Amino acid sequence: MKNYKWIAFFAVALSLFVNVASMGAIIISLKEISLSFGTSIHEVSWLVIIHLLTVTAILLPAGNFADRFGQKKVHMVGIATFIVGTAIGFFAPNFIILIFSRIIMAIGSGMGQAVGGAIVTNLFPESERGKSLGLMSTTVGLGQTVGPVIGGVLVFNFGWQTVYLSLLIPMIFAFILGHFLLRKDNIKQKNNPDQFDFRGAFFGIAFIISIILGMKNIVFEDLFSNFALLFILISVPFAILFIFTEIRSQNPILNFNLFRIRSFSIAVNTRFFAFLAMSSNMILMPIFLTGLLSINESRVGLMLIFQSLGMAFAAGLGGRLSDKFGRIKFIIFGLSLMIFSNIFIAQFNISTSRSFITTILLINGLGMGFWGSPNMALTYSSLDKNLTGFVSSIISFTRNMGNTFGQTLATIMLTAFLILGANYKGDIASLNSLDKDSMNVFLNAWKFIYFSSVVFLVISLLPNIFLARSKQI
Repeated sequence: MKNYKWIAFFAVALSLFVNVASMGAIIISLKEISLSFGTSIHEVSWLVIIHLLTVTAILLPAGNFADRFGQKKVHMVGIATFIVGTAIGFFAPNFIILIFSRIIMAIGSGMGQAVGGAIVTNLFPESERGKSLGLMSTTVGLGQTVGPVIGGVLVFNFGWQTVYLSLLIPMIFAFILGHFLLRKDNIKQKNNPDQFDFRGAFFGIAFIISIILGMKNIVFEDLFSNFALLFILISVPFAILFIFTEIRSQNPILNFNLFRIRSFSIAVNTRFFAFLAMSSNMILMPIFLTGLLSINESRVGLMLIFQSLGMAFAAGLGGRLSDKFGRIKFIIFGLSLMIFSNIFIAQFNISTSRSFITTILLINGLGMGFWGSPNMALTYSSLDKNLTGFVSSIISFTRNMGNTFGQTLATIMLTAFLILGANYKGDIASLNSLDKDSMNVFLNAWKFIYFSSVVFLVISLLPNIFLARSKQI
């Protein structure tokens, strides 16, 4: 079939779009879900936390299974699992069942994230890898943008259950397309399920669950919570056991020897530190715009959309251009734009115009897009083709862990500034009641956090400059 790669791309892209859009759509629904089941906002926030926990925990094992037993199999099982979870959520009679449905949805979403990039990578030749991954990133960016909008419209007019219905219908269509359009897996060697690294999977999942539970409790609940401290401490021995198990395993889920490959190691570490820097925006920007500038939520949403649209546009363009002119050049260019924009963001204050803020957010989004697609292409190109499942899972894994650590660090730094400088111990999400002196403390914290983000981005940038100078890429 002449246009097979594009038809197959659409089949995968649709499922990724729905996966990404579901997160924003459900977040918008949290208030209505809380009212529907009589739960607190803190309780309903577990719909977000449990999703991140489950997705991150499933990524590496799913990537390993994809390389061993077939990417289409994992992809199709992932879609089917997501459909089942969504259907349960639509009919959920109580909040416990809704939580259960979110876990099922997240398992399916994690499997999709683990193999989506791998399938797309294998559809296109090396010369078109940046373009294909750029279009995939554009799809993800559009999902991030459209999800909250669609969710908001549906919740306001028809109720939160319709959000689940809106996810169910296109995902069923994606399953049909994937079943009939994606070619069968071509596994050259026979794999034995008994060879799977179950011990490594157990310790890895235990580490991920404990560290994310601890950190998300800091973000959503209490900085000084014994619960948070307990889980962070528990994560340490699991991390050690995971590392030792993977070093000794003959079929590790995470092969640390692969990090000896310079380009792969730099690409992965670049991705982690970049998301570590970018994640501050997720928490701080809405607080700043609504709490300090008193901009209503709908206007804030429109301002933030410019960042997502910039990322979506630049991802497609940057991926295509990087195939022609070199991936490392666009990685450096994108990171430089992000550094430039973050320096300006650090200077925001209560007198900064809304148009200027929107412009800087757009530039920041462009930087994210120009960096992201070439970075993914470089990561895939660094390893053999039979490891694309692993690469796809590690790309999503580093994004999730970078976001988690980044949000936690931003929360800790902001809270520390407010407690020490203003004796403020209230909810950091409700800062519009701050007096002038306390507001100045917040702005000092804001500068410190964003200049810290600049440092993380420089850490991402420098190895890529050295890689470019070594003429390896």
